[in-house]
Amino acid sequence: MSPPSDHSAPGSPSSRLAAAIAKLKAMARRAHVARVPYDDDESEQYRTFRRAISNVLSTELALSTFAQIVDGLPTADIAFDRRFHGLDNDHPVDEHEELCPGVMEWTREIRDQFNPSILMFDPTLIKAYRRAIPGSRVFKVRFLELVAVSVHQLAALLFNLGVYMHTGGPEDVERVTQYQGPPLAPGLAVCIPEVTLFNHHGYLDDDIYPEGAADVAGYWAEDPEERAPIDPPNAWFNSSRRMVTNRYYQLLDHLQDAMVDFFLAEDPARVPCPLPVLGDKSNGVRVDFWDAILHRFICRDPWECKPPSEATVEFWARRPQNELDYPEHRAVLDAVTARFGDGLGMSPNEKEGGSHVEVPSQGGSKLPGNE
Repeated sequence: MSPPSDHSAPGSPSSRLAAAIAKLKAMARRAHVARVPYDDDESEQYRTFRRAISNVLSTELALSTFAQIVDGLPTADIAFDRRFHGLDNDHPVDEHEELCPGVMEWTREIRDQFNPSILMFDPTLIKAYRRAIPGSRVFKVRFLELVAVSVHQLAALLFNLGVYMHTGGPEDVERVTQYQGPPLAPGLAVCIPEVTLFNHHGYLDDDIYPEGAADVAGYWAEDPEERAPIDPPNAWFNSSRRMVTNRYYQLLDHLQDAMVDFFLAEDPARVPCPLPVLGDKSNGVRVDFWDAILHRFICRDPWECKPPSEATVEFWARRPQNELDYPEHRAVLDAVTARFGDGLGMSPNEKEGGSHVEVPSQGGSKLPGNE
């Protein structure tokens, strides 16, 4: 008699997934321990790095982002302005309409006293940045990576401080964070709360991250600033905003240059601030999250996201593809309608006396394997 099937048996999909997760966790710990500070080497690159940190922290967006963490709870508009927030209409965070008294002042004071020398980086990143030729594409993406990691670390530091200036104190922060509403309908499962309300739907694996929930908050803080997996020639973004695609999208040249120009500016007040970065239909180079993780390896660190299971990939692949996430479908439909009509009569092209319409092509760089 053959033994009963066991999906957790050695070699099964679930056991391979568990082994991969354990490996990622170990990799994350080793990389965390191996980090080093970016010491002042009196180079122009170092001065550029310090200026960039100062410039990004000078923005009201950064101040507001870090103030949310200092408060202990995001304001309702921030909490609900996410594509997959997982909150119901009765969630108590909806009552948190503004930051609590003193939060902005305390955050501004911390910002003004912040010393970037406490930041720690992957030594290979520092080496790559130092070697890059200023103005080159490699320099730009490594430069943006340094800024993104810095924002992440500052957010994690504030989260770990556990200041909780929220009027209700730590107990109320815990109550709101761990709120679990009723199921949407009888028989449906309840929505389990995440470890923190400061979360990005793509970066929730606190059991892998070296700093746990603090890293979840760090990835959340990067989103309005620059949640940027780095892969030359241009950085990739993965947004969590409500009306922005949930697919990875590559920055266009002009926006990447605008970010670099702002971070490099001697006087940031005289340079247009491109933050927050919000992708739109002009960002034609896109990748689904499972493809980015499993095949394209579009990430800053390999442990950012657990590899999705086969069931997860199949679920997302079956979902309807809307125009927000797949604008290329609109171009195809418009071309087909122009060529063959909409089924109600002559095509627009025929009515105008034309006879040929070319299918519009996507701009931007090619994806690997699609040349």
